[in-house]
Amino acid sequence: MNSLFRIYMDLLGNTIDTFLFFRFADNTLSHKIKNEYKFILLCVYAVYSLPPDAPYSTFISLAVNLVFLLVSAWPDWKRSLSVLIKYTVYSYISMFLILFLHSLAFNDYTTLFSSDIYEQYKLIIVLFLSYVAYVLYTNYRQNRRIRSQYYLYFSIIIGAVCLLVSYSTLYICRREPSSHMLPLLFTTLIILILLCISLYDRFLELIAENANYKIQVKINRLQENYALQIEENLKNLRSLRHDIKNHLIIIDGYASQKRFDKIHEYIQKIGEHFNDTAPIQTPSTSLSAILSEKMTLARQQKIACEITCSLPYLKIDDFTMITILGNLLDNAICAASKCTDGWIKAALLQESSVLLITVDNSHAEEIQEKDGTFITTKSGRSEAHGIGIKNVRRAVNNLNGQMEISYTENVFHVNIILPNYS
Repeated sequence: MNSLFRIYMDLLGNTIDTFLFFRFADNTLSHKIKNEYKFILLCVYAVYSLPPDAPYSTFISLAVNLVFLLVSAWPDWKRSLSVLIKYTVYSYISMFLILFLHSLAFNDYTTLFSSDIYEQYKLIIVLFLSYVAYVLYTNYRQNRRIRSQYYLYFSIIIGAVCLLVSYSTLYICRREPSSHMLPLLFTTLIILILLCISLYDRFLELIAENANYKIQVKINRLQENYALQIEENLKNLRSLRHDIKNHLIIIDGYASQKRFDKIHEYIQKIGEHFNDTAPIQTPSTSLSAILSEKMTLARQQKIACEITCSLPYLKIDDFTMITILGNLLDNAICAASKCTDGWIKAALLQESSVLLITVDNSHAEEIQEKDGTFITTKSGRSEAHGIGIKNVRRAVNNLNGQMEISYTENVFHVNIILPNYS
């Protein structure tokens, strides 16, 4: 039984440790590791769990992991070495902290140092909690732009279940350390938790795919409207070229009569036939579309809107740009529409390796700010209003950019600096 128990504990510990290593490598490397390589490493550690007291186990484990990373990320050996170092540091630090906090909460120091079986279960539990903590953290980092409330519920449930499993396992181990049912129960519970995590990973992928699909639908609609706008302007241009001779004859007739007021009136009349919202040109069709749409929307509400762009290239993804400019311009239009002579001025300028975004607009209402959050004075809309600025700030922070907001009695100003490397 002792030999089987030792093999069982080594096999379970190596398996959990390998899962943590896979997760860490997938999140740190620039690509996903092939499942074939993962299966081979699992088999290696399964065989490695059989012999008792293998010498230099720590160095052998590091060597096997390094070979695995070198094969998976070849020829980028520097990144492989960096991933191994980061993983080793995280593994030791996280296990030490979790062991300390877990023992402090359960107050089992005496049993931990007096029972080898209890110590084995304790170390497996600490390793498993380290894996769960890393999974929850990485899921939060990867899906924070979605901000699904289900993530919070899942994290709370998984954390509570893991603590319950650890408490029940150690309680049974303390009461009946030689129980044959304990390994079976312990393994079953861990497998169920791993299954829940796996299913939730897939659930997050579906949420992300759904969010990306909605954004893509919006981008497609913007691009279609942008194409129609360009086509309309081309039609107006062709019409102008067709009638320009006749228009010049009439203007020349007014000029010969020195009726300059008629010339001015006629030129204004001609201008009314053309759309004064010429499409904005940027390196991104989606960005051009969102800017053109917001400019059209502003002018439909009698807001003087001026948007200037001067950037030779754009390395920031469409999702981020639409999030930032869509929310900023929506807020600006909402505020300027309440002014008698509302106006908006926006500019996108590339300077060196950064993109400068400025949005200025007039406002008439008193601006209320609390802890960096701006609250509208319109009843029933404070929550929705605040979400826009929060989304912009979150998108800027994700790119390691800077955002500054200032305002006077009549003007609201937003300045954003984003890295935009060629």
